Amino acid sequence: MTTLVDLKSYRTSRRQVFFQKDELRRLMNLYSSRVMTGEWKDYAIDFGQGMATFTVFKHTFDAPLYSMVKIRRRTGGEEWLVFSGKERLKRSGSLEGALAYFDKKLTVVR
Repeated sequence: MTTLVDLKSYRTSRRQVFFQKDELRRLMNLYSSRVMTGEWKDYAIDFGQGMATFTVFKHTFDAPLYSMVKIRRRTGGEEWLVFSGKERLKRSGSLEGALAYFDKKLTVVR
């Protein structure tokens, strides 16, 4: 016997989230600038059900320092989250807004 599968509904229900080329470029620019300062050493990219994760490490075998997560909202669209361990540090509708967490804040030295 054969089973008939509606491919359109199957594909949309299992739609995976990926990084776009410009998003990955922005993440790698941030990563490379932090590598040059010695703050970060390694990274990993993961894809899960409805999410894509870019994780950075201080040392190769350490726990992750930060994770930038792109998720698909149930209502449509995408959302960006920045985590340090299990603590959510930033939530934004855009990558630029999420990565604003990493902008250096200048302080006055007297």
